[in-house]
Amino acid sequence: MSGPDDLSRLIGILTEVAGPDRTPDPVGGETPLNEGGFWLDSADLLEVLLSCEAAFSVELDPATLLPEESELTVARLMSAIDAVRRR
Repeated sequence: MSGPDDLSRLIGILTEVAGPDRTPDPVGGETPLNEGGFWLDSADLLEVLLSCEAAFSVELDPATLLPEESELTVARLMSAIDAVRRR
């Protein structure tokens, strides 16, 4: 299960990929990764997934996340990471 440090690490990854111009303030669990939030496109999301794999020592399946990118939030991505960790 994720803790505050994991969430901070994830938000750090998102902020790094999005850059200061596309990082919303404040950022919380329900912040979208696309429009209205970090404004990440598909290439940005792939970069986030690869960075998360390295940071959290997990293997994420982009096919399970990218089709839902319109509904992807910080909390949903953290949940996906947690689900892989529990396996």
